[in-house]
Amino acid sequence: MSDDLLPFYNRELAAIRRLAGEFAEANPKVAGRLRMTPDAVDDPHVERLLEGVAFLAARVQHRLDDELPELTDALLELLCPHLLAPVPSMTTLRLLAKPEAMGASLVPRGTPVETEPVRGERLTYRTCHDVTLWPIAVEAARLSGLPLPAPANPQAAGAVAVLRLTLATTLPDLRIAATGLDRLRLHLRGAAPLPTQLLELLCTATIGIALADGPGDPRPTLLPRECLRHAGFEPEEAALPWPPRAFTGHRLLTEYFAFPEKFLYLELDGLEARSLVQRSGRMEVFIYLSRAVPELERSVSAEHIALGCTPAINLFRQPCEPIALDGTQSDWLVVPDARRPAALEVYAVETVRQSRPEDPRPKRVPAFHRLRHEEGADQAAQGVHWIAARRPAPGVLGGSETRLMLRDPHFDPALPADGVLGIDALCCNRDLPSLLPFGGGQPRLRITDPTAPAAGAECLSPPTPTLRPQLRERSGWRLVSHLALNHLGVTGGAEAAMALREMMRLHDLRDTAETRLALEGLVSVNARPGVARLPGVRPGSFARGLDVTLTFEPQAWTAGGLFLLAGVLERFLALQVSVNAFVRTGVSLRGRGGTVAAWPARSGTRVLL
Repeated sequence: MSDDLLPFYNRELAAIRRLAGEFAEANPKVAGRLRMTPDAVDDPHVERLLEGVAFLAARVQHRLDDELPELTDALLELLCPHLLAPVPSMTTLRLLAKPEAMGASLVPRGTPVETEPVRGERLTYRTCHDVTLWPIAVEAARLSGLPLPAPANPQAAGAVAVLRLTLATTLPDLRIAATGLDRLRLHLRGAAPLPTQLLELLCTATIGIALADGPGDPRPTLLPRECLRHAGFEPEEAALPWPPRAFTGHRLLTEYFAFPEKFLYLELDGLEARSLVQRSGRMEVFIYLSRAVPELERSVSAEHIALGCTPAINLFRQPCEPIALDGTQSDWLVVPDARRPAALEVYAVETVRQSRPEDPRPKRVPAFHRLRHEEGADQAAQGVHWIAARRPAPGVLGGSETRLMLRDPHFDPALPADGVLGIDALCCNRDLPSLLPFGGGQPRLRITDPTAPAAGAECLSPPTPTLRPQLRERSGWRLVSHLALNHLGVTGGAEAAMALREMMRLHDLRDTAETRLALEGLVSVNARPGVARLPGVRPGSFARGLDVTLTFEPQAWTAGGLFLLAGVLERFLALQVSVNAFVRTGVSLRGRGGTVAAWPARSGTRVLL
């Protein structure tokens, strides 16, 4: 008996015994034949019968108390499947270039990396970004105030601070020009809150960039500030697989609350303007800033800026145990590997195939939630569709289990009498990532793809535990309610901030004091009509949109490093924009004038320049 069923059973058993006592008082002759008295039941068979009835009644009451989970689960599976699925463990990996590499080496997104054994199981992580490895390292990094140790830059006349990065090749005789360096992805790391503070400074105060041999270089190569951008938001940089039917903004919120380090990346473009003619093995990058932060000047060093990094997620494809069809049932438990039940948990069912003895070619079974028949699904199998339902896993396994159900087009149970179902699923390693050691070179990692042009990988951040929504906790309708939050619902003062906080709370599976502080720090969301120039068309073309101001508590903004959350919300709001419109987001602090952060007008994922 599960723990959540036990209170229902005890309550029903007490009610039946109370009714039995009342029956014995009202009908003593009949009760005597049953050996029942107002205080006890002497016949053990009658007592077992009452306990059995109490158990059945408890199951019925438990189902009623769930508040129609089949309805809410089906709706959420169709529109927001991420609200039911676990969020697998994530971490940051640094990929190492091969010692003999002389130029760029591309390690594609999705490259598998295997950990050392945990309870006899090797865990598999996959990279989330395409990573270009260069035979280049950040030799030194320093943030300085006035007087600036940097070349003169007319484009950054108001600079009061500069971040100086020294890039050097990893081979003694290798020149920068020979590497073909054109861009670098920088990962900001270190003890909180330094990475988020440095990210905020670079994203909000950069006014120019220079590439040079050193501070006294009379002919530096100047780059515009747009060559430095915040990275990690694009669909090709997603950690979680996301179906087209789900809103991308929810993915950004889920990833932020599960693993905020995923967004601590900067892309530095335009380096070929200098690197292709740089004849030495060193090059200096100067990032001019309009604001100085003395606390950071004392702390920033080369160890806080890493190259060759990528988020990685404990998610991989797994063929599941085949299911024999005998015509007696229409739903089955999906078992990734019967030999390792504690090591594998289904994240999502990807494909289902049906094989029959008379036909050696398996036929693909379409998913029921598809709005049309899947391309490539066989017409012979179109009368049967599959749906998946997630339930809490029983016993000591923890997490969830997934059941597969076959239905006809009218949603009635389908009972195929022959054949075998083959299932491919995305899986994670359940709760094993939380047992991985960290520090001192652990966990030891191995890239399992022999074609990957990398010498190895190392873990830069502790793997997060697997996070899960509370299934069957009467929260289904609360999850459904957030579907009513649309673009107009999140732009209108304190009430809009409350609605936005509630929606973010649904995606905050960590639910820590830190994340609760971040949510309560948002006090207002205000919008007013705005106008922006359209790019790529004739001069004088404009678009109408919304200027949105997010207002935060000053103390929460400073202590919580909320620039990262504001950046995610900026993308979230832009993705809700209607056609031929835009959103231009800024951040202000309550009780203070002006804005502390602002983003360009954005329509969906496109910036209007």
